[in-house]
Amino acid sequence: MKKSLIALAVFGMFTGAAMADGNSVTLYGKIDAGVTHITGISDGTATGTTSSTGLSSGITGGNRIGVKGTEDLGGGLKVLFDAETGFCGTGLSQDQKVGTATNGAAFCTGGGFMQRQAYVGLTGDFGTVLAGRQYTAIFGAETTLDPFGAGYTGQAFNLSPLDKTYGLYRADQALAYVTPNLSGFTGTAAYVFSAGGTVSAGGTVAQANNPGTSNVPRAFDLKGEYANGPIYAVLDYAQVKNDRVTFNPTTGVNDGKIKLWLAGATYDFGVAKVAAMYENTKQDYVAGSQKMWMLGTTVPVGAGSIMASYVNFKGDVANSTAKQYAVGYTYSLSKQTSLYTSYAHISNDVNTSFTTGTATDGFTGVAGQGSSGFALGMVHNF
Repeated sequence: MKKSLIALAVFGMFTGAAMADGNSVTLYGKIDAGVTHITGISDGTATGTTSSTGLSSGITGGNRIGVKGTEDLGGGLKVLFDAETGFCGTGLSQDQKVGTATNGAAFCTGGGFMQRQAYVGLTGDFGTVLAGRQYTAIFGAETTLDPFGAGYTGQAFNLSPLDKTYGLYRADQALAYVTPNLSGFTGTAAYVFSAGGTVSAGGTVAQANNPGTSNVPRAFDLKGEYANGPIYAVLDYAQVKNDRVTFNPTTGVNDGKIKLWLAGATYDFGVAKVAAMYENTKQDYVAGSQKMWMLGTTVPVGAGSIMASYVNFKGDVANSTAKQYAVGYTYSLSKQTSLYTSYAHISNDVNTSFTTGTATDGFTGVAGQGSSGFALGMVHNF
């Protein structure tokens, strides 16, 4: 107890000194736990399915703890930083998380210690420049449009190529510029020196995942968005070159490109907010494209909100299709604590095998088999 009080006093002393200099440092985080039941999961055979029931960590969004702050340099110029790590809020036995590096290994989310976000930057009248591991602009656009954000069992991410195929929600070695707000308009331009996620093993030196592979994946992302009163609209284009999902069929070298674009808008009528989104993804050496569209709404009800959406996926290859409908409810106990529940169902055709999941739960499905997901839990932000 004495050690805790001493640590708290030391932290308060440094925080007070920072505030006295016109600077700020904030410790923040999120802890989310709930019961989930997911069906339509592959049992390891060609056609068999099973289900998963358990206490999951980070259903609405990955559990996290971070430190962020600013330093005032004068003349309207400020330094800003953020270092954020994930953690398992229910222990280390969560489905498909322990020992799986792509899903955050023992941290349950983010990919490693302080690897949810880790960046430093400058902000001023010219805009904001950030350097480090960051969320991609196109991920930000999708989560803003989706009534479920990037969580619950109803997330559009369940059918999104952005997540399911390419994992482009965070980027390593990213340099981003965000314009000042110009009468509601904001632009973002980002360049990624080593594209992370599914498309790359990461690092500036390529690792040979295939005979002849030698190219380091790179990426750029351009976004324009407008927010004014009840209106929000966004258009985003992202491209990854030298991806490691497919290879040149002649040379076996990873010299292809992935091209993604997204458009969407929301309008808040007061009694309800409606949302629409469209995504189109094309990949070199693969015929056709993958398309996803969503219609959704958020309806305030007392101290809570009802969320609902319909998501449709269509792939030109083998004419694959999948559909998801979802509904959820969140109830605020306070400004920081909420109760929530959600339900979603996915219908797959013979060429798709999507499953429902959560912000930190992901599963492998079976072609032609449906999947349902239910969640009930509580989240606290601090």
